[in-house]
Amino acid sequence: MKLWITKITSLQNEKVKFLIKLRKRSQRSKCNQTFVEGKREVLRVMNNTNLIQEFYINKELLSETLLAKIYAYAQFNKKSIYECRNDVFKKITYRENSDGVIAIVNNFKKKLDDILLSDNPLILVADGIEKPGNLGALTRVADAAGADALILINSKTDIFNPNVIRSSIATIFLFPVIECNIECFFNYTEKNKIQTVGLIPMASESYMKNDFTVPTAIIVGSEDTGISDYCKKRLSKEISIEMSGHNDSLNVSTAATIALFESQRQRQKYLTD
Repeated sequence: MKLWITKITSLQNEKVKFLIKLRKRSQRSKCNQTFVEGKREVLRVMNNTNLIQEFYINKELLSETLLAKIYAYAQFNKKSIYECRNDVFKKITYRENSDGVIAIVNNFKKKLDDILLSDNPLILVADGIEKPGNLGALTRVADAAGADALILINSKTDIFNPNVIRSSIATIFLFPVIECNIECFFNYTEKNKIQTVGLIPMASESYMKNDFTVPTAIIVGSEDTGISDYCKKRLSKEISIEMSGHNDSLNVSTAATIALFESQRQRQKYLTD
């Protein structure tokens, strides 16, 4: 099979201009693509999907082992590789200290009905999350805790923002992340008999006392405003995480981690009792 390799030596190359434009959400939406930067992230997408369309590499920064994997993937899937001169690669990188590889990846959107619910569903829900880093961290947490999906309501962040991809270590491409409006979400939970439990700092009931052994959607809100008022009205229950010290709240991904792994602890105990 032929291997498509092109060298880029000019900063005025159209591919260079395209990659710079792809940093903007409007361009990512227009062409339905984004870029994945970094060895760990690109390898994760390579090993688990067929979403990669092009590679941009700086050979001086890559090991022979990784280069061989990139070449093999590109050859098997008939994808192009662009070998960039140092100054060109520095121009197209999003990170300050890039490690030599960028991949152009097709975006995709999933719907609520695409979620493959387990027999006892556990879902993480993010209401009004703004910071890309938080969204990426929530994706990793939901995946690590064995949740069925991460659902975004009142979403204020592009899930294909490079910082989301980086903080999730590309898990955003492997784990179900769904955007929907509040009405659709609550209709979905009612239809599937899933309790909706909101993490609210001032709630009187401790998360430790909540029964997570039944189908559950754990809802977290933005660090600035928390869960929206309308969402609060539709909740099955409000719970809180008791805190000592001087702070009155936790980072949203930290709070989600505590609740999700308490859910798993209860479920495992229930199965062994």
